Amino acid sequence: MHAVVVEQPGSADALRWRELRDPSLASGQVLVAIEAAGVNPVDISNRTEVTWAGLTPPYVVGYEFAGTVLAAAGTQLRSGDAVWGLLPVRDTRWGAYAERIAVDASYVSLRPAGLDNVQAAVLPLAGGTALQVLDRLALPSGAWLLVHGAAGGVGHLLVQIAVQRGLRVAAASRVDDRERMLQLGVELWIDRAAPDAVPAATAELGRPFDGVADLVGGLLITSLPALAEGAQAATIVDLQGDYDAAIDRNVSIHGVLLRPGQDLLSQLATAVGAGLTPRLSATYPLARAADAHRQLALGGVGGKIALTT
Repeated sequence: MHAVVVEQPGSADALRWRELRDPSLASGQVLVAIEAAGVNPVDISNRTEVTWAGLTPPYVVGYEFAGTVLAAAGTQLRSGDAVWGLLPVRDTRWGAYAERIAVDASYVSLRPAGLDNVQAAVLPLAGGTALQVLDRLALPSGAWLLVHGAAGGVGHLLVQIAVQRGLRVAAASRVDDRERMLQLGVELWIDRAAPDAVPAATAELGRPFDGVADLVGGLLITSLPALAEGAQAATIVDLQGDYDAAIDRNVSIHGVLLRPGQDLLSQLATAVGAGLTPRLSATYPLARAADAHRQLALGGVGGKIALTT
């Protein structure tokens, strides 16, 4: 089989098209012919540096995929099943940028019937992250949630799921994304480039926010004055800065790192049944993974990028 291998961590040029042996199948695993894989910022991080993820070169990045089961050993899945999967973003040495993968069956589930292989491939990581952020925030229906990075890969899915749960969403984005945000159910749009944008939003709303999700980084601190006493805050990036204001307001802060599993895929399938739809921004052949990484690194993608075999 072929795979995109990182022989030495580095730039996008470190992604090399290589021929590898087909993976062997252990008990409790499934062998999947990958039809599509999602591209995510963590792929770039792990391509660049191995310490955090605990990897040893050579290795293959990529942590979400869709495909067809070729063989199964001691699992309920069967050859020919259409599946999707989500792998741990740490300690996964042989990831989804490959034509085939042998993976623990606990990370794989039947693909929702309403999704094609590309849609299914780009949903698990970003959609699962969105679900777990919202689960950690645990806001009641009717609560107001401020979302930074709402137009991005995780953000556009988080907005949809939040609306499904009855939350009222305020979203900060570029002007070009305003109409798309409103179509997804955002009730209060915020121009992220405007000075004092968040205070202006609370003034327009006439009340503080019950929660905030920072999917960009560095925006929790500036959002704290806009939060209600006892509010909830979550981030998927590093926490930096002085959080005394959070203590003063009894704000609970949650750092969220994705935890994969069949239960998460089941939750995501339910959201898909309720109308959750990923926005696909670009598709590349697997052999051009380096080009996909370059596009993602430029920013402003506004959705997900897929690789197809």
